[in-house]
Amino acid sequence: MEPWRPSPRNPMDRIDPKTFRFQFPNLRYASGRKLCYLCFQVERDYFYYNDSDWGVFRNKVHPWAPCHAEQCFLSWFRDQYPYRDEDYNVTWFLSWSPCPTCAEEVVEFLEEYRNLTLTIFTSRLYYFWHPNYQEGLCKLWDAGVQLDIMSCDESEYCWDNFVYHKGMRFQRRNLLKDYDFLAAKLQETLR
Repeated sequence: MEPWRPSPRNPMDRIDPKTFRFQFPNLRYASGRKLCYLCFQVERDYFYYNDSDWGVFRNKVHPWAPCHAEQCFLSWFRDQYPYRDEDYNVTWFLSWSPCPTCAEEVVEFLEEYRNLTLTIFTSRLYYFWHPNYQEGLCKLWDAGVQLDIMSCDESEYCWDNFVYHKGMRFQRRNLLKDYDFLAAKLQETLR
């Protein structure tokens, strides 16, 4: 591994309910939310059984080796699943959509893993008004990535599977505030 690349790390199992409620609402502008969380599920189909792996990555904030959540996942995945000819279905639930650099790295990753299907649900669009960020989303779409804004169903799925909720029921209150705007903006970007 190149010395400038951050080493892969293991994902977290789950996140705290307060973190989820703060980081995952559909907001047009989300001040104070500088972290990106990536909840993931990897599924592999075998002859007789279905294998699944899941967890949560958060971006690493180190001046000498910053690593976005997407980069953490890609590094981890390459270590966990070195066989590029197997079939994988990967789903991401992101608190922020990928930046242009991460979008490009994901496209390159998909060229390595041609049998991998990636679906991305995102809570918010990162700099949705900036052409470079729009172009990054279009590159992902053109590479076959399914992109969508997290709806109530995806938010509840995340709550059930990626949050230490200790039996607390899912409440959609304030999670979908700007859903309609963000969904329309994403569709407009991908046209």
